[in-house]
Amino acid sequence: MATFNDIKEIFQRLDWSILQNGWISLYWKKSILKKDLKWFEDENYNIVDFDCRLWTDETKMHEQLKQKLNFPDYYGKNFDALNDCLTYIQINATGQIVVFNHLDSIDIETIQILLDVFADNSRRHILFGERLIVLAQVDNPNFKIAPVGATTVSWNKQEWLDSKRQ
Repeated sequence: MATFNDIKEIFQRLDWSILQNGWISLYWKKSILKKDLKWFEDENYNIVDFDCRLWTDETKMHEQLKQKLNFPDYYGKNFDALNDCLTYIQINATGQIVVFNHLDSIDIETIQILLDVFADNSRRHILFGERLIVLAQVDNPNFKIAPVGATTVSWNKQEWLDSKRQ
């Protein structure tokens, strides 16, 4: 089953715009994130959001991931377990949006691993016609991260130019 069809209007969709360049989109301006989340809501995506400022350590991060993503009790609270549970996460017919607010409030190594796990699983789900998209909001307009899932993480199309984040 195809995730998108070839109707011309599809190429104007926000989900298409994000997925054609990877599985994760960065946001600095909360107003743009809010507008995009409204679009996903209107399209009946399931949206789960996280405030990464609450993640004072990896244990708290994994506890919140387990709770909000409805992982089973046996979730091992580590990145291998996250990968395993994301493999089998139930995604509704439209798709799943995961929002990480203030992502840059946690250390860059954790960010890199977290986004890599989500990117790998997004790619896996797309093979089955399921959309798993991550929107990562950061407070630093100059935030940079190495490629995840062997794909560069791009700024959303409205903030792609550095001048739009000044």
